[in-house]
Parts: sequence; structure tokens; C-alpha cells
Amino acid sequence: MTKAAIGGTFNVLHRGHKALFERACSLADELVVGLVSDEMARTTRKEVHPYTVRRRELEGYLNSLNKRYQIFKIDDIFGPAASMEDLDILVVSENSSKNGKLVNEARRMKGLKELRIEVVPNVIAEDFLPISSTRILKGEIDRDGRLLVPLRVNVGSANEVKISAVETVLKPLYGMVEVKSVDVPSGVPEEPINEEVLQGAINRAKAAICDAHLGIGIEAGLFWHEAVQLYLDVQFCAIIDAAGRLTVGHGPGFCYPPKIIDEVKKGKPVGRAMEELTGIESIGRRGGSVGYLSKGLIDRKRLTELAVIMAFIPRMRPDLYLHGMPSEP
Repeated sequence: MTKAAIGGTFNVLHRGHKALFERACSLADELVVGLVSDEMARTTRKEVHPYTVRRRELEGYLNSLNKRYQIFKIDDIFGPAASMEDLDILVVSENSSKNGKLVNEARRMKGLKELRIEVVPNVIAEDFLPISSTRILKGEIDRDGRLLVPLRVNVGSANEVKISAVETVLKPLYGMVEVKSVDVPSGVPEEPINEEVLQGAINRAKAAICDAHLGIGIEAGLFWHEAVQLYLDVQFCAIIDAAGRLTVGHGPGFCYPPKIIDEVKKGKPVGRAMEELTGIESIGRRGGSVGYLSKGLIDRKRLTELAVIMAFIPRMRPDLYLHGMPSEP
């Protein structure tokens, strides 16, 4: 019979905790659960539900799993995992994975076999931070990670088209969204080319996030396409979250008239060249060059929306993309 151990405070039983138990149930026939005492819990938490309350809720959940289990009160990080001879597996979260090594060191010193350490990825809430009891008690999220406060988004631009595009994409996804304009430098030339375009978007996102849930940078520029010997105008979007994870995407590319490219090669910004060609002042803050060139079939706002959507795709499926994704320094 395979036994798996799990330990924790389980102050508010949430979807992240349940992911641990579900993994343990898939690996073992019996669960050994270490439930942190009130005294130990208060050393790291300000608000702690009494042990009896936490145990009662935990038992109710464990009974629904149809697995044999034992619950032990623990006053340290080891609990029964460091001394129980017939244990096989220790299931831990990303945040407590280092404790697994400490448990095995303690077992080695006692002449016991090492446990298989099974690390379960954090379950991400709608704001792209891990679900936690502390955040639930603060009223930020519910037990399933749904946001109970508006998603705060800072867009690194003063351009109203970009701000509106972000609002259009995110409001159907979240409902409660606060989008704020933060005018920040791109850190690249006024008319970025090739890799400078993506770098400009990333720079804007990083500079804009501040205390928001997300920072979004949007940058358009020319990309040289060797196969057809043409420059394509491509708009990149970079999104960084409070954990430092970066996702990127870009919208469709289109060609400018040869006359515009010639002017750009002489050092003139695309926007100014298009204004002179069309006679439309501030064309980039209206339908954009693409709106004029496509005769209104698509405008700059829609082009921007597509870039934002592409950058947001990994965040719509965090279980497939975000686990293990490195954070930006």
C-alpha cells in the first residue's frame, strides 16, 4: 500500500490545496496529512482560523475523496514525514519544495528511506499570482482564484487608441477592469526596426506596471521580410504581470507604399510621412495608416486589439503556459 504525505496550514481550503490532494490521490492509496498547529501557524500569519475549524473543513473535503487518510497535528515543518517508516511520497507545492529536501535529510539521519518528492505547480488566480489563503482573507480573490477586485492594468502609452484597444479586449474577459495610461519611454528609436520593435514593447510594459496587476507595452515598427524583399509594419504587444512573467504577441503585418518607405529610409517617421501623404493630422491617433490604406476595412484600434489578444493567449490558458515560465529580472 502506497502512502503519501501532505502538510500545511490549510487556513482557507482553496483550489491550490485541492490540487495537492488530487495529485496525492492519483499516486497513493492512503494520505498522511500534517495540519499545522495554531501556535506554529501564528508565527507566520496574522489571521489564523482555529485548528478545530481548519480540521473540520479538511475532514469534510478528505471524506469526499474516498481515500483512507490520517491527520496529525504538527508543530514543525517535518511532522510524521520525517519519522514514519512506511511513507513513500511527499507531495509539496512550488513554494514549499525546499522542505522536501529537509525532510529527506532528516530521514537519512534516522536511517529511513528517502521519500519521492512530488512538486505540484502553484494554481494561478485570475491576476496571475498564486492562490493563497492570505489573499482570500484579504478579499482579493475567492477560493477558486476568481478576482473580487478590479484587474488593474497600466498601459505604457498616452495614445488613446492603445488604451481603448486594451479595454475592449480585457473587459469581456474580466468584467471589472481598471485601465490606466502611463506615459513611459520606449527606450528604442522613434521609428524602431526589426528587433527594436519588440524590445520597445517590452520596455514599455516593464516601465508601466508599477503597482498594477499587469503592465502592457505596445509598439509598432517595420520588419524586413527577406523572402519578399519588403518591409512589413507589425505591431507588438508585451504583457508583464506582478510575478514578472512576460508574454508577447503581434498583430498582422501590412506593407506601406514605396514612397513612405523611401521617406522613412531618409529618417522621417512613418506617422509624419503618412500625414504628409494623406493630409490627415495625427493619423496615428485616429484610424491609423492601416485605416486609410485599407479604405476602412480595418483600423488601427482593431490592429492593436489583435496584438493584445495574441499576447494574452498564454494568460487565458495559464495551466498550459505559465507554469515554469521564467520571470523577468
